[in-house]
This record gives sequence, structure tokens and C-alpha cells, in this order.
Amino acid sequence: MKKASSSHYGPGAYRASAIAAMPAAPKKRERIGEELLPFGDYAGIDPYQQLCEDVEFVQHQDHQDKAFYKTDDWWWDHQRIRFLESKMGVTALLLMVPYICAVALLALVVYLGIEVTFLLDPVIGGFSILAGLVFFALGMVLIFVAVPFITRFTMSGAIWLTTPLHKYIAGQAREYMENRCSEFNRQTGMASFAQGKKKPPLKAPFVEFDGYVERVVQRGGIFYRLMFVHRYTGKQFSQTSLSAIVDHKHEVHATWDMLQRYMDVSQPMPDVPRLEPFRHLDPTTAEHDRQTGRNPRYWRDLDLEAWKAGEGAAHLKAQIDYPWSRQRCQLTPQLGKVEMSAYKEQLKAAMA
Repeated sequence: MKKASSSHYGPGAYRASAIAAMPAAPKKRERIGEELLPFGDYAGIDPYQQLCEDVEFVQHQDHQDKAFYKTDDWWWDHQRIRFLESKMGVTALLLMVPYICAVALLALVVYLGIEVTFLLDPVIGGFSILAGLVFFALGMVLIFVAVPFITRFTMSGAIWLTTPLHKYIAGQAREYMENRCSEFNRQTGMASFAQGKKKPPLKAPFVEFDGYVERVVQRGGIFYRLMFVHRYTGKQFSQTSLSAIVDHKHEVHATWDMLQRYMDVSQPMPDVPRLEPFRHLDPTTAEHDRQTGRNPRYWRDLDLEAWKAGEGAAHLKAQIDYPWSRQRCQLTPQLGKVEMSAYKEQLKAAMA
């Protein structure tokens, strides 16, 4: 069960209007083919595509259980946004089970069809090929009918066989998630990026991570996603669940805008579906909602289709038309104003 936090933020909490002097970047921040995103100049626009997806998801969860957000499995709240590396691993293997079953059955049908053809050839001559084709056709029908049942049986059997190892598997699953869990912490102003099982997470103040619009070339064209780069180590992170590949870069700009406003404790939390149940627990957001009279169940009770046709369409147009290239970074002027050694001492003092 999640607990409410205290009514204040940590000494290192991020405020765009109070970015301290920072060391210069060891390398140029500009990257060929990638667009550097600014700190502190907000459009106040949340990513349209993610809003639509999250409304459907949150409303489904709310329909199943009104207290869905009170479990530890809910990764967005007033304290932190947690997210995972985009590693397929076991999940991919589980998703492949139906395809593996289908391929195995197809191979079996082809093999038996050939065997039937050769077996019947001495008996019915030229009709043996026809018989083999009929057998193959019936086998294909059988595949489409049998695969769902075989997949269900296979998965049930795997669960039954692993029941005695349930505690061990659960522990391994928790360890797997922890090794790949990253987060943005609103209360402390820190960001943490997982680096796999063999390396500890890279943890540093949010302002040390530059955001970029990364171009992703795939078959069919050029797409975009959000990439994070730690300014002082050069380590980059784009294979995360926050870095969805999208058709238009304005969606990436809006995602960066949303994350910044989440981290900036002088701003109310972004008005997005995943954070709605926690707005009253964040002091800045609670005061904003009190003054504006915001409906505490706005997203959970929303008619999404009507919203898309009206307010949502206006939101998307604003996102497309916004002059993202004219934003001015509030962090860049602070770079190079302090040496790294002095900066580290300042961080230690602030965290003490």
C-alpha cells in the first residue's frame, strides 16, 4: 500500500527557476542528427498519443478495481515515475509460445503429408499426391483449431510444473525488475537509470541528464524517440519504456515537457491519467487543483471518443502548432560556472 509523503520536498528537488551553477560539459552537447531539448521553458502540453493510450488503460483498471493505484505495481505517483529498460527477455519467450506451437505443428503436418504420399503410392498410384494434399489441408485446419488449446495446455503445464518453485521464481522476477527499474524522483530531484544486473544504476540529479529527440531509421521511414544522455559520463539511455518510438517529433517534445513539469516542484504535476489518483498528495498540485476546482476523476470518467472529437483535437493541434524550436534553455547559461570538484562538494552538502 502506498503511503502519503510529507508535505515538503527534499533539498535537492528540481526547480527550473533556481538551477544552480554547474560544471561545463566535457564534450559538446550538440549531436549530429539529434535535437537537444531545453530545460525550464514549458509549453504546458502533455503528449497526445500517450494521453489517449493511458486513458483507456486507467479506465480499464478503474473498472476492475477502484483502488487499482494503491498497489506497489502502480509505477507512477506523486513521489516518482518508475520505468523499465526495453528488454524483451522472458516476456518475448512467452509471447513466442503460440508461434512455436504453430511452427512445430506445421512441420509435423508437412512431414506426415510426405509420409502419407509415399505410403499410399504403391496402393493408389497417382492419387497418392492428391491424398497427401488433402491430408495437408486437413492438417492446416487442425493447426488453426488446435493451437489455442495446445498453447493454453502448455502454459498451464508450465505453471503447474513451476508451482513448487513459485517463491523462487517470484524472487527472481523481483530481482529482474529491480535490475532494470529506472526512475525520476520528484521529491528528491534525482534520476536513476538501470544499467543491467552487473552494474549499479547511474544515479544523479535530474539536471545532469540532457534530453534529445533521437531519429530512428526503420523500414518505412524515419521515426523519433526520447533519448537521455548523462552529460558528465556520456552514457545514453533510449531503450526504455518512456522512449516509445513515434511518428512525429512533436510527441517527443511534449513527453520531455511533461517529464520536466513532473520533476519541477514549483509546477503542479502534469494533468495526465496515470498521476490523477495522487494529485491530492502533492502539495503544489493539491493547491493548484483547489484553486482551479479540478474534477478529481476527470480522466477516469472521461468520454474518450467525445474528447478526441473536441478538446482532444484542439490539444493535438496545439501540440503540432507549438513553436518548439523557439524554446530557450534555462540550464545552458549555468554550465561552466563552477568546477567539477566544487560542484560535487555542493551536492554532498545539499544531500547531508
